[in-house]
Amino acid sequence: MKKFIIKGPNQAIKGEVNISGAKNSCLPIMAASILFKNKVILKNVPFVKDVITMKDLLVSLGAKVDFSESKKIMTIKNIKKHKLIVPYNLVSTMRAGVLTMGSLLGRYPQKKIKVALGGGCALGVRDTSWHLAGFKTLGVSNTLNQGYVNISSKNGLLGSKYKFPKVTVTGTSNLIMASVFAKGTHYIKNISIEPEVIDLINFLNNSGADIKFLGKRSIKIKGIKELVNGNHTIIGDRIEAFSYLCVGAITNGKVKINNVNPANLRSEIGILKKIGYKIETNNNSIKLISSKKLKPVKLKTGPFPNFATDNMPLILAVLTKIQGKSQIEETIFSNRFMAAPELNRMGAKIIIKKNKAIIIGQKKLNSADCISSDLRTTFSIILGAIAANGSSKISRIYHGLRGYYNLELKLKKLGIKITREVSKSTFEKNEYKIKTKSEKLSKLEAA
Repeated sequence: MKKFIIKGPNQAIKGEVNISGAKNSCLPIMAASILFKNKVILKNVPFVKDVITMKDLLVSLGAKVDFSESKKIMTIKNIKKHKLIVPYNLVSTMRAGVLTMGSLLGRYPQKKIKVALGGGCALGVRDTSWHLAGFKTLGVSNTLNQGYVNISSKNGLLGSKYKFPKVTVTGTSNLIMASVFAKGTHYIKNISIEPEVIDLINFLNNSGADIKFLGKRSIKIKGIKELVNGNHTIIGDRIEAFSYLCVGAITNGKVKINNVNPANLRSEIGILKKIGYKIETNNNSIKLISSKKLKPVKLKTGPFPNFATDNMPLILAVLTKIQGKSQIEETIFSNRFMAAPELNRMGAKIIIKKNKAIIIGQKKLNSADCISSDLRTTFSIILGAIAANGSSKISRIYHGLRGYYNLELKLKKLGIKITREVSKSTFEKNEYKIKTKSEKLSKLEAA
């Protein structure tokens, strides 16, 4: 069992953080590589567990993947014919594996494709019914058997029209990939416009696809014959960026983050300003400067450009230290407040009522032993531990390692007192291999 040990309180943190490529952008673009007959070169790739799992998935389908961690470059060499079965053991550990459904369908529409469904997760059920409904408008039939969805199109894919009942990121990405080679033109309404979806669209368009916006959430896709020149640089990770901005915020410090577009965090920046933090931005960086006059806020999560649900557990931790009563309304996931009980163990006062959290700011947090349940909850607990008096232990840290590259190293560079405790006899499955000595970082994290 691996644990983080964090000694607090860490006050007035100062420093800079270079943000890695966006995991949530890299994964669908990796899935889209299946559409290419030639090689695809991706730059600014984050070397995190989910990316490694997607690499393994592509390899299992027949692709050849080379990945240079030091150069942050991935080269994907496809073959003439992929395997058409996406196994459960890979999809179950990484929800984004379902994105291969759209890319396999796009390239092999008349073949029988079998994709394992991941089902629900700790945050709540993530349904694929809208994905399948969108595929149906292209002429795709599907059946469900023993946890696998079987999809194919007898007559090939034909452009039509589809409107998502609700904005969905993976659903949008899946349907876009499936539509690239469809005959005619496919119209899709109420799509996600998250920066990661836009990055996917830019990648495909720069490779020869014909995807055009008709309105804020409407696109048309004119089918083409093939994609070429698969060369793309992954955008900076806006969720990681906000995570480290929150390190500066909860310690009343000053933090500058680099390699991220401030426009991708417009709502989050607005909330930080509303609390009272001073924010300075340029084309590729954001600086947070703390203030003595901070006040509680009300916020509501929603699809981009609204406040991101992934960033909600992070601001939740920050608000535990803001005097007064704050409120958060969560509209995306049914079980997104999983950090609240752990933060309350530290002395926070967070009251959950259905999809709302009431946060009564406290002057003081105390250390505690905590357990992480998902990726963003991990960093939320880390934030609480950074601000708490004493030494906190955080278990199940493999959740955090799924999406944060060089997590310990970046925190240490900011001056955070963080170490790793490792049992000599117990190791978690699906984690990185690390040395058994407690203070040493793994090769995957320390580069």
